[in-house]
Amino acid sequence: MKKILSIILFLFLQISFSQTQEDYQEVISEITNAYNTKDADKVFNAFSVELQSTFTLEKVKQFVSENQTKKGPMGASAFLLDEEKAKRYLTEFENTSMILILGISPDKKITKLTLEEY
Repeated sequence: MKKILSIILFLFLQISFSQTQEDYQEVISEITNAYNTKDADKVFNAFSVELQSTFTLEKVKQFVSENQTKKGPMGASAFLLDEEKAKRYLTEFENTSMILILGISPDKKITKLTLEEY
């Protein structure tokens, strides 16, 4: 009986701390809106504390500005692949398609945000 109870507790904890596809879609929507309105502050504030220590607000402003100029506005994102601690999405921009690699924490803060060529 203790073994069954332990397994149930373990599964419950896994579910309660796991991010759902809806959580990722919500974060992508927030990032897309902030990116398209060139609101680098909003993008930066969506980062976890650890990620904020890696990317300064100035770097985020530069990233948003340069990418807006080269790639254009961000469009729809479609789920591709589940990785350890991140998910990959095919993301359409006005002038190109990119792979968005996104990781989020249980409190929906971005822990990983990378764009790769498609």
